[in-house]
Amino acid sequence: MLTPSLNVLKETLKRLLYKGNYKALERILEKTHKGDLVAIFRYLSHQERVKIFQILMNTSIEKASDLLYDLDEDIQIEILRALPIKEALRVLITFSTGEISKIIDKLPVELQNAIMAKLAEEEKEELRKFISYGEDSIAPLISEDYISVEEEKTIEDVLNIVRSAPEDIEIIYIYVVDKKERLIGVASIKEILTAPLNAQIKDVMNTDVISIRSDATKSEAIDIFQRYDLLIIPVVDENEELIGVIYIDDILDAITEKTTEDFFKMAGAQEEELFYTNQILKTAKLRLPWLFVVVFGEMVSAVIISLFDFTIRQFLPIVFFLPLVAAISGMISSQSAIITARGLATGKITEYFKDFLNFLLREVKVAVLIALAVSLVVGLISSVWISAHIMGVVIGIALFLNIVIAAFVGGLLPYISLKIHKDPTVATGPITLTLNDIIGILIYLGTATLFLEYLKV
Repeated sequence: MLTPSLNVLKETLKRLLYKGNYKALERILEKTHKGDLVAIFRYLSHQERVKIFQILMNTSIEKASDLLYDLDEDIQIEILRALPIKEALRVLITFSTGEISKIIDKLPVELQNAIMAKLAEEEKEELRKFISYGEDSIAPLISEDYISVEEEKTIEDVLNIVRSAPEDIEIIYIYVVDKKERLIGVASIKEILTAPLNAQIKDVMNTDVISIRSDATKSEAIDIFQRYDLLIIPVVDENEELIGVIYIDDILDAITEKTTEDFFKMAGAQEEELFYTNQILKTAKLRLPWLFVVVFGEMVSAVIISLFDFTIRQFLPIVFFLPLVAAISGMISSQSAIITARGLATGKITEYFKDFLNFLLREVKVAVLIALAVSLVVGLISSVWISAHIMGVVIGIALFLNIVIAAFVGGLLPYISLKIHKDPTVATGPITLTLNDIIGILIYLGTATLFLEYLKV
């Protein structure tokens, strides 16, 4: 939600835009803080975002570039797709190759080609290298905005280097390297300012440096930032040479992206949908694969029901409880799957089989208690409603078995996904729900068939 002052600013921008008062709009955009514009852009329409961004580009390309970089990725792509190729290229060439690599695969082919044509040969190679690392690599997050000094430098030398550094570099730590550019220490600005000017940096630095390898994943970087409560982390290559740093801002963006991606997977959708807000056909094509998985699964359920047509004809009230059985099975399996997937992602559940088995056993124990309560309540209600005590027994037994099995299957599937090197979150969506629908219906109708001669009495 926007604060009252930001809401007034948003309405002012919209009013000026609709009136065509671009001069006043330019003045306000020039004075407004970039962070405020990022917040406001989330609440503008597609046309408003594009037009206001174009006006900002004409006012200050630097501010437009900074704004675009800080916007949510789906809004970034939406704006870049809507801009003419020349305008999009004008703002994109202000990005580093690492920043471009994060979004280039989501841009139109014409714009991708234009970017590659504009880059120098060295930058093209660097961009290709970033892309080859894969989507989960930390490579695009690595920044070259840092200061490193050799260990023999005095504090006075270091302070002179800091004074001559570009204004846009955020200086919190000074990294110390040896003659081979290998990272050997770190010193905070506070430690440097309080040290004697004639002291050497190696006498002030902390040699216990927390760093990350350049081939690490975003998940590993997130884990290190959270574990050590860091603001910046240095990045080293296989030879321990310092090649860059990662700032907490970029890690927070990575966490947001990961969370968004997980939500989409749980819904059986894809994050790419956010980049095609105005392309209905493309969005439909992205959703169809998972929907066909569900269709196939539910067709299997339909076949199973047809195999029990004799049982249903003999005692029609059996079908009254089919939706209940399917819903309970789906709910329990989803709960178990989401808890397991989240536990595996955060490290609260390890991938060692013995540890996972203890967790799964706990889930089953919880499911047994839930199953006893739910099957007892539903069994009593169905006995009174159908006026057949045996019906209460049938639905009670079926629900008990369904809940326990659904919890077991829901907890197991994310672990299997992890072991076959797939994202555990995938197993929290349509696959788990559809599989448990099939199992639940089979157990329920199978139980009813076993008790059929008592139901007909």
